[in-house]
Amino acid sequence: MLSNLKNKVKFIKKTIYITIILIFISSNSNIAHSEKVECNDSINKDIIKEANCDQKRVIDILLLYDADMILDREWQNNIFNRLEEINKFYYENYKIKWRITDTQKFRFDKNINNLSSLFSLHKKEISKLTDNIEAKVVLAIVERDIKGIGIAATFSNVVMVSDASKFKNHINSVIVAHEFGHLFGAWHTQRKNDFMLFSGANKLLGSKESNTIIKLMRDYNFDPKTIINNHMILNRISRLYSRHHAKGEIDPVARLLTDEGNSLYLEKKYSEAIKILKRSNNYYGRWGNTRMILSKSYYEIDFLEDSFTEYTRAVFFGAKPDKEHEKNLRNKFIDLQKIDSTISNPFELNN
Repeated sequence: MLSNLKNKVKFIKKTIYITIILIFISSNSNIAHSEKVECNDSINKDIIKEANCDQKRVIDILLLYDADMILDREWQNNIFNRLEEINKFYYENYKIKWRITDTQKFRFDKNINNLSSLFSLHKKEISKLTDNIEAKVVLAIVERDIKGIGIAATFSNVVMVSDASKFKNHINSVIVAHEFGHLFGAWHTQRKNDFMLFSGANKLLGSKESNTIIKLMRDYNFDPKTIINNHMILNRISRLYSRHHAKGEIDPVARLLTDEGNSLYLEKKYSEAIKILKRSNNYYGRWGNTRMILSKSYYEIDFLEDSFTEYTRAVFFGAKPDKEHEKNLRNKFIDLQKIDSTISNPFELNN
């Protein structure tokens, strides 16, 4: 009798143990499935919808080229060949094809020899060139020797590449495909066999994470304002990013929010800028650029202690000290001390 009772207890314990394991496996499977994005789980503006994966998406391009550049037959053939390679990759993986529908000359600043600086200077102007045409994306080609080979802002509609050798090689296809990836929110990866590799990518292959982000965003209209408040999409992208990003890379969602915060700051919408910059910090709090804009926004609404705190954090996280802003902030505290001697100047406390 006692032996039978012991056997029953063992059987019950074993059953419970197996049940717990099955529940755990099922739970993990559901979590993994929730992060897996098939080609039919995409975004259109700010609404997630079910789209037909077999439905091809064609994205029209405005080809912008150096005013001094002659778009001769060789250039045209090379661009066609590069686009053919890019389309083979994008169509096989995402059912996307890129198509040049407009061409236009543009006078890039010749005094700038860094592609990143050139991009920052012209990005806003170039982005607006698609306002009254069918093209959604701008591919800008700088034909001169310049530091940098390609650049694009996250979730934007502008890609800029440089090549004085006329797009002759397959590596040019990888570079452009890589920069197109940024437009969907894909960012630099540490996966070796990934076209979004931080440096050295030489094949049109995509990692699971990069492919998932682009599939998720395949219907994105390249207007950041349409996704800026879609917390579910942004959270998913940020989680995917955290799994495979290259060392030192900044969360693409933080980039998106900081760009928007900076635009609001320049428009003198300081309270709105503060809200969105604080959201950016929640995704990536170690970016000095965000902290600096936040400091300046606080300054404009006379939140001086917050401005000082964010300024010190900005410099700590690698932002270049803004001597003019620092001077204005210091003088503001001095002026307040003249009115109320009990007010402390944090700049003096640090001396």
